[in-house]
Amino acid sequence: MGRWCPIRVLPGCLFMAGVVAVAFILTGCRSPEESLGGLVEPPVVEGAPLRPVSQVVGNEDARNLLLIVRFVQITVRVPIGSVSDSEELWSYLDEEPLGARTGSALAHNGIRVGLGHKGAWKDVAGILRRLTGQVIKPAVAITRPGIPVAIVLKTRRPAQTIFTFRRDYTLFGRDYPPGDNVVMIAATIDYDDPASVHLTASAMVRTKRRRRKYVKQANGYAVTYEPTRYRLNGTDFRFKVPAGGFILIGPGHEVSRKSSPGYHFLVHEMKGLEFETVVVIAPEVFAAPIKKKPG
Repeated sequence: MGRWCPIRVLPGCLFMAGVVAVAFILTGCRSPEESLGGLVEPPVVEGAPLRPVSQVVGNEDARNLLLIVRFVQITVRVPIGSVSDSEELWSYLDEEPLGARTGSALAHNGIRVGLGHKGAWKDVAGILRRLTGQVIKPAVAITRPGIPVAIVLKTRRPAQTIFTFRRDYTLFGRDYPPGDNVVMIAATIDYDDPASVHLTASAMVRTKRRRRKYVKQANGYAVTYEPTRYRLNGTDFRFKVPAGGFILIGPGHEVSRKSSPGYHFLVHEMKGLEFETVVVIAPEVFAAPIKKKPG
């Protein structure tokens, strides 16, 4: 394989404790490795690169460190049916941890999610490169444990009607206002195994219209304007991702149902042709020393 380089490069995120970047940005590239996280440089705090938490906790309790979660994201579009009608890609992924009810609900909604273990990335990347025939561009978001990050799949959508199968297999349909189709994802950490990440995610419609909201701060209240988020019940899932692992979100067989969440979130039309979207997310935990206030 050749080198994977993004079309453009944006500066990395600089942040301090309590200040976190949660928007995905395109990043620099490195030669492909077995770990998806190896495609980009470690995050930087005040000019110093952070270290993976597994390299730090041997000397210090993870509770005494500032833990940062980095999501490396790769999004590709492939011809319709390349993933939804084929088992080639899914043979490298583990769907069992989802459980029967969650996996079945996702399948009815035209969505499949699988866990890739360390070492599987090279094979998965080879398939994606062959299917898309384009340069793979990693993007990065940095956040604190428990702070959700939005994976934007479609932007500026008009009003849309989506029929979702809930986990009890009842079909629920509603009209959603204009906005973005996103997957909200959050990571929590077990301090006894801080290198692993517990992921929680769900598909949502994030409205274009923003509403006024009062937020309590140390010196009083501040006014913010935030969108309304409509969660699609039946599209949520949870995974424990071990160190070096990743998850893949892609279309399932029912994506052909044009009222399904899978179709609305994962199928794009370009010049009359339809393409499927595949999203790969690799969470990693990094550690930084907690700055103590003087005195």
